[in-house]
Amino acid sequence: MKGTGVSVVGEAPSTGARPAKPNDPGGADKPNGEEYWRGRARPILDAIAQTEQQIAQKKDEIKKLGSGGFDVTTGMKANIAYINDRNGQLKNLEKRKADLEKKLDDLQDEGRKAGADSAWLR
Repeated sequence: MKGTGVSVVGEAPSTGARPAKPNDPGGADKPNGEEYWRGRARPILDAIAQTEQQIAQKKDEIKKLGSGGFDVTTGMKANIAYINDRNGQLKNLEKRKADLEKKLDDLQDEGRKAGADSAWLR
């Protein structure tokens, strides 16, 4: 045989350990990873923020226009008058916000039990 070089074909046998990646506290696809928990919390947090904004707008609307009113122009062709109950709409928004906060609390409990950092869910 001629030559003293080493030729390797294929990959080295796996030891079962995965090489560490910098800034990889579990990865996005792992149930204990930061990206996973942030991805689950983000839609709820966004919905809460949007609902809070709608509540503020509705409160401003109530200050300016009052708690109710009639809209006869919208249903004029069908001879219908719409009643705009702003207090009822505000109560619905507040209930929606409470439901979303409950969902977030449940997610935080789930995350705590799975060992997720609480900051990932805020």
